[in-house]
Amino acid sequence: MILDTFYEENTEIIFSYLPAWEMFFSMHVLANPEHHASRKNWALEKEKSFPELVARIKELGAITDCWNFIIDSHKWGEVRQMEIHEMLFLLRRENIYQWNEWMEYTGNVMSIGERNAVLEVMKQYYDLAFRKEEILLRAYIRRILREEKENCQKEGVWAWCGRVHPRLHVEPEAVLFLKNHEFRIRKNEIDRVFITASTFVVPHLWMYRNGNELEIVKGILVEREKNEIPKDLVWMFKALGEQNRLQIVKHLLNGICTTQALAREMGLSEAAVSKHLKILQKAGLVKKAKRGFYVEYKFEIERIDYIPYMFYETMLQKQ
Repeated sequence: MILDTFYEENTEIIFSYLPAWEMFFSMHVLANPEHHASRKNWALEKEKSFPELVARIKELGAITDCWNFIIDSHKWGEVRQMEIHEMLFLLRRENIYQWNEWMEYTGNVMSIGERNAVLEVMKQYYDLAFRKEEILLRAYIRRILREEKENCQKEGVWAWCGRVHPRLHVEPEAVLFLKNHEFRIRKNEIDRVFITASTFVVPHLWMYRNGNELEIVKGILVEREKNEIPKDLVWMFKALGEQNRLQIVKHLLNGICTTQALAREMGLSEAAVSKHLKILQKAGLVKKAKRGFYVEYKFEIERIDYIPYMFYETMLQKQ
């Protein structure tokens, strides 16, 4: 799902939300959870809820490159922007010879039976365990990507890339990806950069080159300690659980953004408005910036998008 595009000199920058990428990498985490401490609690909860399904995901990880066999193959360019159900339909139509063409880079060869097993596990996982979660993640990741797109335009794509991960270094003429060895990508060889974000890739760096295209995945940290009610979730509910503060949010969304203007609109003292704004700031719902002689406030809409996911992840944890 393409959210926005822009050009920087001769390079096209494409910001996309990729539900299929998020699903495949979540399966990668389940197949190899010890390498993804940032999703350890999530993986444990999925294993408790769907023990047989997770066992099959782990078992089939050996022949699917830990479930990277699509996103790391030449097939990915064709399915990248698809919704998950569309991608599953397309993959089911492809024959075993086509599947093994995608698998060639892994050195593995699938049998028809293995292909059918992989398809069935993918469908079960999506229907039983991931469909609802993806709906909750969608708004949150899309909001982050829109914000990152603005940052990328302001900074320039290569400067922005330099902040994505400690193992991604940017030089005047090239980008360095440090993994098992150093990958050097010359900037003038890249015509198109695909940028997405994932809640599953942390702490790793995902950067993939295919011809003149480069794909970069920004990691989003969401993991919480098991059985802990996150303080920021509590603060958000407290901040929003008061009539005047909800009125302030409404005014901020309609462009009224200074303490003085808010006080006039609401018939409150500036001191009372400031007190409410401090509570909203503590919850991460409001940011302020100096504009000339005034301080302006901005409501952080992406925090609202994050609430359903935080609530879902926290409340469904088993004691």
